[in-house]
Amino acid sequence: MYAQAGGPLALLVPVSARAASLGNAWVAGRDEYTIFSNPALITPTTGFGLTLASHGSDGRSIASASAATVGEYTFGWGVHLLDFSTSRSNTAYPYAPAALVGSGDADLFSMVAVVAVRRTYKGFGIGVAAKYAQDVVPRETAQNGLLVVPTRGAALLGDVGISHSLLGGTAGLSVQNISQPYSVGPNSFSVPTQIAVGWSDQTQWGPLDIGYVTQVTARREGWVAPGGGVEVGWAWIDGYSVTGRVGARRTETDDEKPVGIGASFRADRLNIEYGVNFYTGNEASHRLTLRWR
Repeated sequence: MYAQAGGPLALLVPVSARAASLGNAWVAGRDEYTIFSNPALITPTTGFGLTLASHGSDGRSIASASAATVGEYTFGWGVHLLDFSTSRSNTAYPYAPAALVGSGDADLFSMVAVVAVRRTYKGFGIGVAAKYAQDVVPRETAQNGLLVVPTRGAALLGDVGISHSLLGGTAGLSVQNISQPYSVGPNSFSVPTQIAVGWSDQTQWGPLDIGYVTQVTARREGWVAPGGGVEVGWAWIDGYSVTGRVGARRTETDDEKPVGIGASFRADRLNIEYGVNFYTGNEASHRLTLRWR
């Protein structure tokens, strides 16, 4: 069963390993990849994040994000590129996230690039983002009836976000993917405009650092998706730690499994993070994020 969302596909899938293992509940997240979920919480950093992913046997993706503060403003950027394939006979568009783990003789591509700015005003974080997203898909030709001709569909979108301290943690709200419908060939498709609200917190229990993230996403067509996750970290010496993560969310389709898991290792300024999401047919998406601060 499909959610009533359009495309491009890059707007629907988790970007970083951490978000993927925590139910993609990142509207109140705490790293540079929050730029894809809530521009009010982009994090200034002197480094960057790089994520490499393998989807099934034939799909792959790469993503990167960073941010810097200048005066009262924090500026951020991010890009997420996906390359995957499907059968030439598959005319179902827009594609659901499970298409990432498919295979076939027709190449597909999806991407989103984002720039954002935020500032703090009377204790509230306020951010805006501009995004460019596109899908490149094969379409049927009149000459031979085969899906061989690449067709591009692109959309310019905007996000607006706000954040504030709440109950010792951070609350975030974002209106995402504000845009008009876009065209692929002769057809028009809606974008997945949505409102996401969530809360995150981090506490210490003995030698353990425990973090929580929660989120509820609502689309304009009436589709509602809760999600959340927990991470537990242990630092045996200052600057070095290991963390385990687990999360769940309502997925876009029944072909996706709701639970994600992951882990990370921190050594001084380097973070190595891993996250995996599962699909039917024993397929999976594996993400590895390298973060340098």
